[in-house]
Amino acid sequence: MPQAKRYVEAFTKQFKMPPDAYSGYGYNGIMEVARGVELAKSTESDAVANALRKNREYDHYKGKQWWRACDNKSFQDLWILKVRSPQQVKGEWGLFDVIGKVAANEELDRTCAEKGFA
Repeated sequence: MPQAKRYVEAFTKQFKMPPDAYSGYGYNGIMEVARGVELAKSTESDAVANALRKNREYDHYKGKQWWRACDNKSFQDLWILKVRSPQQVKGEWGLFDVIGKVAANEELDRTCAEKGFA
């Protein structure tokens, strides 16, 4: 995925190691706040949130994501990983194999009505 490759390469160049999940979450969060400020042309929190709800799709580093307005939940693909055995590790950081993907789908979550938001 090109956007993930760019993120991993930039992070690795800066910090001499690949990013972990939490650095990705932080990056994604900061980029989304910045996008909201830019869209809203304001730093006021309600204006930023409303701008993101109106422009719900984004892709900062791991594929298309979107916001559901009723509960402000972000939907994204889920990747299923398998830990490699010590003999299978590739280089210093090749610890996992991707064995599957569950595509983002609001139908896999409780509805807004089920959550009491509709």
